[in-house]
Amino acid sequence: MSVIVPAPVTKTPHDALFKSVFQQPENAAAELQHVLSAEHVSAIDWSTLKLEPGSYVDEKLADQHSDLLFSANAQASGERVFVYLLFEHQSTPEPRMALRLLSYMVSIWERFSDEDKASPLPLIVPAVLAQVPGGWAAPTRFSGLFSPSLGMLADAVLPDFSYAVDDLHRADDADLRARAVAQQARLALWLMRDARDGALLLQRLVDWMDELEELARMPGGERALAPLVSYVVRVSSDLQLDQFRAILKARAPAAESVTMTIAEQLLAEGKAQGVAQGVAQGELRRAAASVLTVLETRGLSVTAQVRARIEGCQDLEALQHWLTRAVTAASADQIFEG
Repeated sequence: MSVIVPAPVTKTPHDALFKSVFQQPENAAAELQHVLSAEHVSAIDWSTLKLEPGSYVDEKLADQHSDLLFSANAQASGERVFVYLLFEHQSTPEPRMALRLLSYMVSIWERFSDEDKASPLPLIVPAVLAQVPGGWAAPTRFSGLFSPSLGMLADAVLPDFSYAVDDLHRADDADLRARAVAQQARLALWLMRDARDGALLLQRLVDWMDELEELARMPGGERALAPLVSYVVRVSSDLQLDQFRAILKARAPAAESVTMTIAEQLLAEGKAQGVAQGVAQGELRRAAASVLTVLETRGLSVTAQVRARIEGCQDLEALQHWLTRAVTAASADQIFEG
């Protein structure tokens, strides 16, 4: 039996944290064993899990999705098993995630077929690690995207699959602490859940200080803590870093020291780039505003999701391409095509 499981490349802070933590097979195995069904967990020899190269995420969605592909042995037959985990880190829900997953799964099958045209295609078991505010609400079966009134007609022709979801929005602290994951992975899941809201992060930091300090004092702890602190600094838009460090200082001095070092390094990098960074951000804001102005002037409806993607884009070349597309596109969504 060959099995594949969906998962999440590095263009955003979310992507960087996800990959630095979960590309480690032991962390990925613990996360997948938590989210997958007992049947799928028992079918895989997790001790043989290893990272595979490549990504299957659409380049246009790289700011919203990340993925990691692993291989392992099937327990029963010893055949190669593929495990694919998708990280959903956009700020709005994706109601047709099953369709998106299907496109990624087809890409995996096509790659497999190109490499080996004689063997049967591998099975794919999709899983999503979701960081969506408000919680996951999309159908988790592909057939859930179709009208139920189709009945037997759909049963006869419709390919179908389901995917598992680790919905971080609905995972409380007790749930995260109960998971059989390494300290770094547990803290990463907490930060993925809370770090984008600086006020919420400070509120809950008190409850996680001991874990941060424990990680900082482990052998190699500073290196393990570094991507977590970098993530906090980069994504918490309203975070008061001085307050964050002050809270750590009393009960987590080792973690506070790492935070100070990394924060100062990031600030130094920012100062070194200085005016150039400010100019770049100004250009991005103006380019995004121009795209929206053209769309609205042409009377095209701009959804909250489209607006968020345009305003959140950090790629000036992409914004300029979207601006060109906005002049002739039939709908706002079409600027992202081609």
